[in-house]
Amino acid sequence: MRHAHWHRHADRVPHIHIHAHAPAKSHPITSAMSLDPPFHEHSHRATGRGALLIILGSSPMIEGIPAFFAASRLGVGTILLMAVLFAASSIATYVALCVYSAAGLQRASLGPVERYGEILSGAFIALIGVVFWVWPVL
Repeated sequence: MRHAHWHRHADRVPHIHIHAHAPAKSHPITSAMSLDPPFHEHSHRATGRGALLIILGSSPMIEGIPAFFAASRLGVGTILLMAVLFAASSIATYVALCVYSAAGLQRASLGPVERYGEILSGAFIALIGVVFWVWPVL
């Protein structure tokens, strides 16, 4: 019998999803289940695809994901090598950009913006908030 309701396992927090019970362990679904979820024993479908998607999807280079999927036929070693090289090149690029940007900003003089920058940025954020507060009315 497949259905969905709040339930929990011995070692996990309460959650809800569609699952199946053997006929001998079926039960009625009541509103009290959300307050005191019953214990269930059933398997969750878990695959490595979700973890791979989260790891690669959190990357700043989303267009590189197809290269990782294409390399998957070459084995885990190739994917690990690609990940290490990608991480090293990303970190080196970010560090170099930050160092040179900070050095460039040290030479730049922005005059009154340096003194009132916090006020200007706060006013801009407040203006954006007012615009989107009024926008639905228009």
